[in-house]
Amino acid sequence: MENKNSGSSLSKALNMLNHVCTSPVPLRFAELVELSELPKATAHRQLNTLLEHGLVRFDEHKQAYYPGYGLLALAHRTWANLDIRDVAAAPMRDLWSSTQETIHLAVLDGADVIYIDKLESPKSLRLYSAVGKKGPVYCTGVGKAMLAFLPDDKQKDIIDHQAFFRHTEHTLTTPEALKVNLAQIREKGISLDLEEHEMGIKCAAAPIFNSRHEAVAAISVTAPAFRTSDDVYEAMKNQVKDAANAISKRLGACD
Repeated sequence: MENKNSGSSLSKALNMLNHVCTSPVPLRFAELVELSELPKATAHRQLNTLLEHGLVRFDEHKQAYYPGYGLLALAHRTWANLDIRDVAAAPMRDLWSSTQETIHLAVLDGADVIYIDKLESPKSLRLYSAVGKKGPVYCTGVGKAMLAFLPDDKQKDIIDHQAFFRHTEHTLTTPEALKVNLAQIREKGISLDLEEHEMGIKCAAAPIFNSRHEAVAAISVTAPAFRTSDDVYEAMKNQVKDAANAISKRLGACD
């Protein structure tokens, strides 16, 4: 069996980086040598490599090592290049399994919503939505979930570009009514489409945040009204919110 002194140079450097990043207090060189069980010369070489790449930093005054700012740059580039569909795949499947209803993943595209992923309910249900299809922001659960958490100037710009067409008798058709609803969504963290876009269809949606707490997407669970009693709808709200939180954490969002 390999001991901690064996393995590749990369493994040794990553092991050293892990000690620096997970220690509750900054570590001195002697402490890192002891923890890594590496020879002093090897430990010094690995630390120098990490320092050169900005992954750790050394405080001359305290003679101790800290996580480097290069880690933040790496994390930022990683999150920026993540495909939200890949990140959301497992929580979407879990939500689908627990509800057995249709699950949507959507992002904003200008002043519209665009559906980028969808898991169909195994039960009979025909919906307007389809992957790649656009929808109105002001009367869809996913649209309102994202819109509620945008900065005021961006939110205003999108609202100003809405047609406010009355899709059903429940559609919000004025900016004032929409803004009241958005304030409620922001307070509760959950967006509802109560037959606003399609008659007979209810939806519960929640925003997905990135590491900068920007609402970059939304996830929803959609079902026919006849299958959503008050108890079922309440459960759906909690389940979709949990799914959104799980995806947000994968994107680096903090609680």
